Amino acid sequence: MKIYFTASMSGKEKFGENYEKIVKTMRDLGYEVIADHVLKRNFEDIQKESVEKREQHFKKVRKWIGEADVIVAEASHPSTNVGYEVSMALDREKPVMVLYLKDKTPVLLIGVDSEKLALISYDDKDLKRVLRDNIKDLRDQMDVRFNFFISPRIGAYLDWISKYKRIPRAVFLRRLIEEHMKRNKEYKGGQ
Repeated sequence: MKIYFTASMSGKEKFGENYEKIVKTMRDLGYEVIADHVLKRNFEDIQKESVEKREQHFKKVRKWIGEADVIVAEASHPSTNVGYEVSMALDREKPVMVLYLKDKTPVLLIGVDSEKLALISYDDKDLKRVLRDNIKDLRDQMDVRFNFFISPRIGAYLDWISKYKRIPRAVFLRRLIEEHMKRNKEYKGGQ
């Protein structure tokens, strides 16, 4: 399983050790973790980067989030970039775990309503257990790839939905199926 890790670059000086412990623990648990963009970069270097270099990095971030099965964010230090990446992952229906130290609640994420989002407090003593148990729970929320053929007419409609309603094709289809599941009184699965 592939995990995308993100955390505040401006909070790295204060929380960098936590970031490294989280990534090391996830790797020790046997997961492939995309984290070098956080662990091997620093805020000052990012500030000096050209616009083109920042755009290239953003394209990589989108790609990594798309490839990841689960997203783990450390949010003890407020960060609009981390919030944006969490939002991007949730838009793609990715399971997201937001970790924070017990006294550093990420207040901007508390109101986010998504069954794919888990806000989890931790400390040094329980980090391994928190990661092990919650990644297991998130794994149960991972999407299963399902491919099928559609007519050009349906494809054109889905393209229209995506462009003008700003809803990805897969999200639109998933929502239709979920609505149908709720209305179907005979279906008892997954409850």
